[in-house]
Amino acid sequence: MGLGVLNNRHKATGERFEEAVAVMTTLNRDAARAAVAAGHRAATDVTGFGLLGHLYKMCRASGVTAVVDAASVPYVDGARAALRDGFVPGGSRRNLDWVRPHLDAHVSEDELVLLADAQTSGGLLVAGELPGHPVVGELVAAGPHPVVVR
Repeated sequence: MGLGVLNNRHKATGERFEEAVAVMTTLNRDAARAAVAAGHRAATDVTGFGLLGHLYKMCRASGVTAVVDAASVPYVDGARAALRDGFVPGGSRRNLDWVRPHLDAHVSEDELVLLADAQTSGGLLVAGELPGHPVVGELVAAGPHPVVVR
């Protein structure tokens, strides 16, 4: 996560973020194949709606609740600094406004903005565990909110 704030910073300053470029130019092909091989059938790419938006859409369609461990979500180097310095795309704030009524959050507003960051080209969000890839939460029986962030 964090590609939206870094791209916004790049547009304003011309700074380059090599890790962000590497992430955006890496295809999700290998991760998708690993997910299918492991028997997983629910996944989406994390792009314009950010992690929270895509997760909400998946949970709404599946009738489950996602519990996200915010501390486990990986961020591209420089994302937090870009947020701190105010390089937040308008789309990230709109994403958060859209998902907020469906969210039970126990983290800071800054963390929520990053979790809703409008990614230019993000990774895959897979409902299931894949060895070698981060686990950022779990799916549980549907509760009062489709997405919980701790």
